[in-house]
Amino acid sequence: LDTKQWYKPPIQGNPNVGRFAHSATVIGSKMYIFGGQSDGYFLNDLFAFDLQSLNYGVAQWEFITPLNDPPAGRSGQTICAYNDKIYIFGGTDGDKYYNDTWQYDIQTNAWSELSCIGYIPAPRKNHGAALIDDIIYIFGGKGQDGIEIGDLVAFKISNKRWYMFSEMGIAPCPRQGLVMTTSRDKALIFGGDCLQSPKPDEDGIINILDTCMYLFY
Repeated sequence: LDTKQWYKPPIQGNPNVGRFAHSATVIGSKMYIFGGQSDGYFLNDLFAFDLQSLNYGVAQWEFITPLNDPPAGRSGQTICAYNDKIYIFGGTDGDKYYNDTWQYDIQTNAWSELSCIGYIPAPRKNHGAALIDDIIYIFGGKGQDGIEIGDLVAFKISNKRWYMFSEMGIAPCPRQGLVMTTSRDKALIFGGDCLQSPKPDEDGIINILDTCMYLFY
């Protein structure tokens, strides 16, 4: 950001396979990348990129071999990080659409599929996710029926419970391929694609969800 220039540092370690529709998150000084699609294959590998290696002018990659079986290969999933753990939801292998929730613990190097309670969201891909406190908010995506989804759901990590919302005023139109991020206690949504019910006034609009009004038990 200081130079406002792109550059490609030389690679060290075991670089990952080129892919798309993967997901990434950061814990400490490492960026973790999971899954995606490459040459028709749906991947379930996990890589870590050492951000501190950029201080030495290189890009250091590490292929992570977990102690147990990872989630099924998929693309279009979301990933969030909380307390040295990675949480993955949804995605597709081209045939099946997933609504499972997985956790990877970087301390134990182990995956676990979580047994969740509450309102379990419909299977989907290409949705958005953002973390505020210990709650993962998820919006949109595309369902197994090929129709874009417009619901907002939330997953509270501490009790492994899913929540749904209703009567939220003028919500964003259903969409997939959006981006979602946070600023303090607000979740922000921008862009995406919806062929079923596009709204011409949505172009350039950032939709903001104020989460401070919600209580989770």
